[in-house]
Amino acid sequence: MHKFEYAIVKLLFLIFGRLSFKAGKRAADVLCFLISKVMRYRRKVILSNLKRVYGNELPAPKKELLHEIYKNFIYLWMEFLQINRLRPDEIDNRINMHNIELVDEALKKGKGIIFMSGHYGNFEWIGQYFSMKGYPVSGIAKRQSNPYVNKLVEDIRATNNVKVVYTKNAMKDGLTVLARNELLAIVADQDGRKRGVFVDFLGQPSSTPVGPAVLHLRSGAPVLMVIPVRKAYGTFEAFIEPVYDGEPQPVTDKLIQQITQTHSAVLEKWIRKYPEQWFWMHKRWKTKPVKESDEIL
Repeated sequence: MHKFEYAIVKLLFLIFGRLSFKAGKRAADVLCFLISKVMRYRRKVILSNLKRVYGNELPAPKKELLHEIYKNFIYLWMEFLQINRLRPDEIDNRINMHNIELVDEALKKGKGIIFMSGHYGNFEWIGQYFSMKGYPVSGIAKRQSNPYVNKLVEDIRATNNVKVVYTKNAMKDGLTVLARNELLAIVADQDGRKRGVFVDFLGQPSSTPVGPAVLHLRSGAPVLMVIPVRKAYGTFEAFIEPVYDGEPQPVTDKLIQQITQTHSAVLEKWIRKYPEQWFWMHKRWKTKPVKESDEIL
């Protein structure tokens, strides 16, 4: 079964990786129609999340908002399938990076950078961008259950020398990356389950991964947020913002909470601004906070 799945995934990369970006967009538009109108992929989850955050006052008409959410989702994965078409000589035409001087300033401290983003716009291309610009980049990712697919995706991400740090050894290997004064990319906006810390995110108590905060406290590496805002298929305006800075400190619950709340608030600001570009199909609020009565028991 693993080899069959691998063959399908590899075939998708071979087919769509040979298309021009213009043809890729046309294919993505067809897939968007099928997945949003026919399959209605995770439609109930999307609507439930939107209602949780916005109640009955959606930021755009429901039909229009759903279409844009699905479109961004499909565009992202089609762009990932076409990642081999990214070229250093045209990357600036694809991603217009604002405030890149913040990266150079942070690297002068010699502690590396914790480079955060969310499931927003196209986070996959951001690592490729910085690698093409000559910055050593490693991204934290979950290992795929299918070893053949995992190797394929790892090789594709490494096309432009983007390395992978797997979540199982993320703390140890992540600290090693930072000690080499390199960029460590983290996407930390999914449900953190029981190991997460609850912070306010989009007006909801949200279990959020503590890894970025712990890495910062142990290393003193500056935390930056990069947000790629989609302008069209394969074209982005990306913005870098400072999130947190300081010297290494003891890891305490209070500081973890504070840092996690800070980076969650930065991401929330952009989601509020362009809500259609976030992955609303995640079960972001699956983990519920423990009630005070339960804690007493």
